[in-house]
Amino acid sequence: GGSVTRNSSLRGRSTCSIANACHPRTLHAIDTWDGTPGDLSGQLAAERDIFAQWQANVAHHTRGNVVAHRQGWREFVPTLDGPVAFAFIDADHSYIEVKENVEALLPRMVSGSVMCGDDVHHKPLLRALRDVFGLGVVTSASSVWIARFP
Repeated sequence: GGSVTRNSSLRGRSTCSIANACHPRTLHAIDTWDGTPGDLSGQLAAERDIFAQWQANVAHHTRGNVVAHRQGWREFVPTLDGPVAFAFIDADHSYIEVKENVEALLPRMVSGSVMCGDDVHHKPLLRALRDVFGLGVVTSASSVWIARFP
């Protein structure tokens, strides 16, 4: 049991993949769709309505099992009313944001669940993961990090 969350959804490609893999479970996609100031996502958000693009992509490429939450993870996590079976974190890569995001979700992760995210090559992100999980607990494949809960 448990919900499935995807933090930082932007245009929807990975959201669609995760939604289709977890169907019929509901995927909760959490993002402001404002992008990050100073990087490509912030530039895209300033130039066009990326939330509308995300909605169109999700509607076309999934079977209706995605719910958008247009907010940050800090606002969303307290609203969770049950356990989390899968969490994908790909938002702000700063040490404090990653550490606090992971720590906020930890009490909700159930036995057999998976927490993972993207961009493990960012040093602050990797340091935050090691500080929360310790060395050797988090594995990585390509740019994805993975933590499994027995």
